[in-house]
Amino acid sequence: MRNFAQWLRRYPAFFDRLNRVNRRWRHASPIYTELAKHLPADKSFTFLQIGANDGISHDPYREFMIRTNARGVAVEPVPEIFTVMKRNYKAYPNVSPENCGIGYPAGRWPFYTYTPAFLKSRVDSTELAELASFYREKLSCLLTPNMEEQNECIQEIYIPVLTVEDIMIKHGFDRFDCLFVDCEGHEENILNQLDYSVVKPRLIVFEHTHFGERAEKIEAHLSVRGFVFTRLSHDTIASR
Repeated sequence: MRNFAQWLRRYPAFFDRLNRVNRRWRHASPIYTELAKHLPADKSFTFLQIGANDGISHDPYREFMIRTNARGVAVEPVPEIFTVMKRNYKAYPNVSPENCGIGYPAGRWPFYTYTPAFLKSRVDSTELAELASFYREKLSCLLTPNMEEQNECIQEIYIPVLTVEDIMIKHGFDRFDCLFVDCEGHEENILNQLDYSVVKPRLIVFEHTHFGERAEKIEAHLSVRGFVFTRLSHDTIASR
């Protein structure tokens, strides 16, 4: 099954056709079912995906983003993964790839990934390569307590960071209807600081598993801005 999934990543057109077949047989995950309620096929929308990965792996948003009535930006900070993501969206000019991080304030920030040597030594290298974060502890918690080993396994790089509003200006958007956020614990920085009167999102999806009680603070921040919530096993869907 893992080999088949890795093969699919190299053939995005086949991946998309397979998904369409699955939908005809009504195979749908809980998050797909909820997103379909908010994003009907006959309604156009704009989007910003933060943490797009390779554009295929574990991505519940791709099916919606590649619609002809959708237009938006897919952001991935890791250069090697961004290259793959850009290729995987090559057939869809309505999806604009952007190689940066999202955060406040804009600038150049330290960012943490596993080293190429460490990944090469692992049978789960594909999955681990997808784990990158502004927070070193997100990666170190999966390693042994030996700090020397951790230093050899994790590398610090510096990446450009733009705000959501910067992305809007750069790519010519006057709003983002949807924010799809998957950034390994960095969601709070983004969702608590973006200018909602400028961005004007009506749908936000973010992982709550990274936050514990802090997820309630994010929801409180969104609640006063008119959002209501649907909580799934890993994700919260906020809509207004």
